[in-house]
Amino acid sequence: RQVGNKTECALLGFSLDLRRDYQAIRNEIPEEKLFKVYTFNSVRKSMSTVLKNSDGSYRMFSKGASEILLKKCCKIMTARGEAKFFKPKDRDELVKKVIEPMASEGLRTICLAYRDFPTTEGEPDWDNEAEILAGLTCIAVVGIEDP
Repeated sequence: RQVGNKTECALLGFSLDLRRDYQAIRNEIPEEKLFKVYTFNSVRKSMSTVLKNSDGSYRMFSKGASEILLKKCCKIMTARGEAKFFKPKDRDELVKKVIEPMASEGLRTICLAYRDFPTTEGEPDWDNEAEILAGLTCIAVVGIEDP
């Protein structure tokens, strides 16, 4: 049983449903390994955490309101775990077939996404949030019951 923010608790429960132990993940990636955190704010309606990989590249994980974060995604993960291009018409279809039905059931939808920053692109300008929080790959959209 989790205690705290209802959205965070729901996502922790989701990780357990996926048979992933949250504590094992935290042990693998302790807070000290977090390179940068873009905390949640009401304008952005998302939060992102950047990890530095052993090869010097970075990976950023983001979560937030699906209607906002999906617009920043240019790829989406397939069921086979491959990233494919995500066009505006694909986004419209996802909204119609997934997000709207969840919303009609009273669920709040959260988009989970990531972005890689390869070493070949040089050091990103971490202060340029508009640039950093773009070009995402959608991992999933989840529906959460509002408390």
